[in-house]
Amino acid sequence: MWHRLNNFFHSLETYRMLRPDYASRQYVNRVLSDRPALNSEEWFKSYFQVNGITRSVATFTYHYLGKYSGLQFARVLPSDRLEEDLRWTQVCSFDWEIMLCKDFCRCFGVDIDERIYEFTFTTVEDFVVFLNCQLLQLRPADKLREIEDMNIE
Repeated sequence: MWHRLNNFFHSLETYRMLRPDYASRQYVNRVLSDRPALNSEEWFKSYFQVNGITRSVATFTYHYLGKYSGLQFARVLPSDRLEEDLRWTQVCSFDWEIMLCKDFCRCFGVDIDERIYEFTFTTVEDFVVFLNCQLLQLRPADKLREIEDMNIE
């Protein structure tokens, strides 16, 4: 009986350590709220189109990183630093990278599981460029048209 009760309390402690820090998430969202909100198309055209980033990768990033972090991604800038500005490891669940790899593979048919851990990302732009490079390196050019027509949202 005591063993099961002890396991229960350890499970609660583990959950507390692995869940997102909601106070940090709230703080970052409060800071971001001073910025204008862009929809995914505006975000792509304003920040990534001129740099050769595919629309689908920008849209994927906009929606999925917002989902993993709980941040108002409509207000995030490419120059935002993941840790210093967005407190990324605090606002995301511990398994966000696993979910990202699964979602990226499901959307684009590209497995980034091994490669994502080889890189250190400083800014949102670094991360978007990485995802775009993975897609362009591993997908034939004719498949990119299909991907661009996908509805990621």
